[in-house]
Formats: sequence, C-alpha cells, structure tokens
Amino acid sequence: MLMKRIFLSLLLISCLGTFAAAQIVKSYDRPSEKEFKTAVKQVLQKTSCFDKDPSRRLEAINVIQREFNNFGVKDWKAFDKCQDPEQIAEMESKGTPYFYRKAFDKVLKEVKATKVADGKVVLWNVYNMGYVVKTPAHTFGIDIVQKHLDQLAPELDFLLVTHNHGDHNNAHARNQLALAEVKTYAGFKLAQPHEYQGKVFDLQYVEEKDMIQIGEISIRCTRVDHNKSEAGKKFVTTYEIDCGASTGNAVIFHTGDAHNYEQLEVAQKPDFFIFHLSVGLNIQKAIDKIDPNYAVFAHVWEMGHEVLKWRWTIDDATTRMDAIEGRDPSSLLCPCWGEKMVYTKKTGSLSRK
Repeated sequence: MLMKRIFLSLLLISCLGTFAAAQIVKSYDRPSEKEFKTAVKQVLQKTSCFDKDPSRRLEAINVIQREFNNFGVKDWKAFDKCQDPEQIAEMESKGTPYFYRKAFDKVLKEVKATKVADGKVVLWNVYNMGYVVKTPAHTFGIDIVQKHLDQLAPELDFLLVTHNHGDHNNAHARNQLALAEVKTYAGFKLAQPHEYQGKVFDLQYVEEKDMIQIGEISIRCTRVDHNKSEAGKKFVTTYEIDCGASTGNAVIFHTGDAHNYEQLEVAQKPDFFIFHLSVGLNIQKAIDKIDPNYAVFAHVWEMGHEVLKWRWTIDDATTRMDAIEGRDPSSLLCPCWGEKMVYTKKTGSLSRK
C-alpha cells in the first residue's frame, strides 16, 4: 500500500508538472522521540538548505516528516488554541510542537543577537511562508503567523501581509501586533479596527502599484490572482523589496500564494524570489521570467492543512526542484522552520553566520 501511494503521487506529479495537486508522503512510521529530537538538532544546528551535500539534511528531514505525518489538523488546532502555559510547555516538550518551538527560539535568539554588516541582509524562515528580514538599518517581517509572535513582534519595524488567509495572517497575529504596535501593510482592509487589551490595530492598506518607503527600504506592490475563481482574482499582494543601500540594494520578491506567473512583475532582478510551490504556479516559467539569484520554494509544512490535503512536504519541494531546467541547482532553495540565511550582495553568496 505504501509503495502504491508513493507511485501514484509521483505519477500525478510527472503528469501535472508544477500544477501537481498530490503530496508525496513516503512513510507513516513514527520515529522514536530520541530519533526525532536528534533529527531536529541536525536540521537546526548542523545543516542548511544550501549545503553542497544535502544528504545529511535530507536524512534528518525524512525523520521529521515521519513525525509530521502522524500529527493531524486536530492535533495542530489543539496546540494552536491552547492558552495554558503549563499545557503548552508539555506539548512543546515532544513531537511536532517541539520542533516548532525550537525553531522559533532559534529565530528569536538570532534576530536579537545578529548584527548585520554593510552589504549583507539576513533572512529567517519562521513558519510556512513567514520570514524575518534584518538589514543593517531595519528588521521586518512578511506573512508571519506564529503562536509565540508576542515575543518576536517587538523586534519588528513593520510587517507585510500578502493576503487574507489564516496561514498568512490571523486574529492571534493581529492581537500580538497590536500589543507591540507594529505597523502592518496589506492589500485588504479589516471590517473595523482590531482591539486587544486596550490596544487598537488596523492594517495600512496598500493599493495596487503602490510604493512604500520606510527608511531606506523601498517596497513595490502589485496585485495578483490566488487561483482561477472570481474570489481568487487579485487576492494576493506581492512585495518587491529593495532592502536599501546598506545591503547593497539586495532585493527580495515575496509573492505569497501567487497563482499566475504572467502577472508577476519586477522592476529589478531579485536576489530572492519566494513563492508557493504548489498553488498552480508554473514554477519553471515563473523562475525564467523573474530570473532571481535564488528561487525559494515555500509553503512547506503548513500544519493547519491536513496530511495529503495541501500540507506540502520537503519531498514535494525537491521533486519540483529536480524538474527545473536551465538553473544551477544550488540556486534552488527550500528553507525549513528556523533556517537562517546570511546573504552577501557583492558575491551573491549564502552562509549561516
């Protein structure tokens, strides 16, 4: 049965290419707690998505994936909604919440401690398509949804939100952003300002084709489709972010759940092109059109989606990477939760420190 499931998944992917709708799930054989925690340590401390030899990383990720395959949406919702500190600590002592918390703690510690040198920019994957970006002058976020956002929000100068779906922005995030008074930009409006513990939060609405200037950072906004339905049209706001002179004008192009490569537009060659790996986007044509230094496959391990229903895996990402033609494989990345990428604009190189 397992081999049949793998075969069918691969068959669908080969038939549908970048439009594949079938996840690759290789095993439901749950690892021991020791095996799982060893794999988490390997991914967070000893490997990266840009290692020349990815074998150690992929071996550890396969262990983590086996644990994730046994952690369903009901489990995730129970963890996500829990408010009791003792219960949360117990949940985060093992399994999927353990990796989630360890990854977050790593990001928080590094965001606070990292001093960014001129000519560099640092990116951290927080969860799903959520990123923290730190330059010599600013720290900001994109699509951050995280249970412990209250600890990270005070570090942010501002936040960008690509669209109004709960895995990119939700009420809990708005609560924490309100407390920290983080200015948040989005291409949609709230029905009314959001109030939490005496603080009022509202989105800074951006029109299609708006330019946002925050210090030395320039952000070019465009509106694109999420899917082919009427409701999905012009639902996503993309952000072309020029991180400023102190970074050597490194450019990050974050497209959220963009569906149609023909709608994607950039004014400059991006250093990073961050996109949803399986929302119907023709990845080959999108990469060819945008021509980034690094193409970042995202929307992996979004636990609010059920296994085999939109919870994309690293294997899904690597399968799509292997199908990309005409690009250096080292320019195709799929960061995990907690991943840190230090980018030097002059050389176009990545490092972990």
